[in-house]
This record gives sequence, C-alpha cells and structure tokens, in this order.
Amino acid sequence: MDLTIAYLTFREEPKFDWFASGLLREIGTIPSLVIGQNTQVIIVDGGLWRGADARRAQIAGIVNGRFPYEHVEPKPCVWQGPHRLTQHEYFAAANARNTAFALARGKHVAFADDLSVLMPGWLSGHYHAAEHGYVLCGMTTKHMNVSVDAHGMLAGFTPHPPGVDSRLRHVPPTGVVDCGADWLYGGTFSVPLEAALTVNGQDEMHDSIGGEDYDFGIRLGRAGFKVRINGSCGTIEDEMLHHTQTSMIRLDKPMPGPDGPYSSNVLLNRLQRSGDIWTMDKRFVLRNVRERVLSGEPFPIPTEPKTHWSDGQPLSEM
Repeated sequence: MDLTIAYLTFREEPKFDWFASGLLREIGTIPSLVIGQNTQVIIVDGGLWRGADARRAQIAGIVNGRFPYEHVEPKPCVWQGPHRLTQHEYFAAANARNTAFALARGKHVAFADDLSVLMPGWLSGHYHAAEHGYVLCGMTTKHMNVSVDAHGMLAGFTPHPPGVDSRLRHVPPTGVVDCGADWLYGGTFSVPLEAALTVNGQDEMHDSIGGEDYDFGIRLGRAGFKVRINGSCGTIEDEMLHHTQTSMIRLDKPMPGPDGPYSSNVLLNRLQRSGDIWTMDKRFVLRNVRERVLSGEPFPIPTEPKTHWSDGQPLSEM
C-alpha cells in the first residue's frame, strides 16, 4: 500500500461531503493511485460513539459506493468517549491520529481535518512526499461561510484575515522547500509511517491541551527525518462552523513558574530541554499496539492517568 489517507472528526456535521468529493477529484489527477488497491482511506470518527448505526449510514450515504473506506472510532482514551475518566469530552487529537497510525497500511500517512475543502494539488503534494520519503507540512487557511461545488471545489467564502495560514508569507506559492520541523501544523500534513513509529507517534500528553502537532514535528526533525512545506498543498476550513457545533474542551491550565505560564508552555520547554525523539507519555509503545490490532486484537483500554499531570487534579473532577 503506497498511501493511507486519514480523515479525523468528532463533530455532528463534519462536512464529510466536501472531503469525499474533493478526494475523488484529486484521485483522478493521479492515475497510478486507486483507492482500495494502493490507497487506503480511514475515517477516525468520534461521532460513532453518539450512535454508530446512524453515523455509519450518514457517511455511507455521502460516499454512495464511490470508493472503499474504513470507518472506525478513535481508540479508547481517558479524555473522551465511552472509556473516558473525565466528566466531559476533551480534545484528544493525538489519540485520534495515533489510531490512524495503528491501522494504517500505507507506507505514508496523510491527514485531513473535518470542515475542510481539499484544494487542487493536495493529493499530488502528499503523494510526492510519499514517493520521496519526507514529512510534508501542508497549508491550512480558515475562512467564513465556505461553500463547495459538487466536485469538491471551493465555490465561495467570506475572507477571515486572522485565519490566513501565517506560514504562507514565508514560502513560495508552488513547489516544496525545507522548513523548520516546528512548522508542522495539524490541519493537513503527511509523514512516513516508519517515521511516526520511530518517534512513538503523537504525544498523548498533549491531549486535553493541544500542541501535539508542533511537538510531533520537532521530534521527527530530531530523529533525522526531512521536514518540508508545500505552498500549493493545502486545505480551506470553515472557521464559522468550528463555533456553531458542540466542540471538545481544551484546557490549558495555568502553571506559574520558569516553564510557564501555562501547561502548554511547560510541555514545550520540557521537550526543548530533553532532546528526546520519544514521547513524554511513555504508557505505551505505538509500534506494539499497532502489531496487536493488526493481528486482530482490540485496542487496550487505558486506566491511566487518573490525575492531570500538571497539578494532580483527579480526572473524575474534570
């Protein structure tokens, strides 16, 4: 398998039709790629927890038999879903992306977030990264009132200047250039599967907080993997829809002190001091989890941590 494409969502209405139509358009530009043969599509969907039958029917109706895909829940997690230890649902993107790494059969894994429109060149950019074995940072800009045509093409939007990807002004509009490893942002990126396993995937210490994306990039760069950016490989997200649906909680706790003032700063400073390529969360080895689930075993159900690492607060109170 050459490529795994992973789509992540937790929303009631993820606008999956935008992604599906755009993916079909993009696949048509690369005749050597065939979904189900050398290209795998995985939907990692927290919406399955709210009602699996209805959600599967919703996605199946959108796909309408046009391409094969795998539709899975995020792996069990202490922050969200039926095995959560918290009172509320928290943001856990690292957990969702590690689910995709565990199930990926492609040598290279490309990610797209929900509420996203795939822009022309999105797939060719990630496929070039797969062919040449580098980590690719794609571009993500957020606008308001996004509309999309039947071919998954951006049809209209209201500009949202604060949502313009800040990296765009530093890279050429076309072509691939080297960049800092901390330029890896979560909206869309791709990575060789072996690179992800070498650094133990995304660090789930960041779940409930955020920042797992640049942490991942920094560790990949330290491990010797080339990190590049492509100004013509991107997505457009609808910023307005981020705020009109129930969202998961992000909690960046105050942590006064030399590494503060917040928990996100503490994690970044610890990472920068350590020089490690491995995750700070050492409760599992992603490569071993992957071997288990691909052999037919279920994902393990975590029972730790029971407290938040920053201040010892029981998760049952959060």
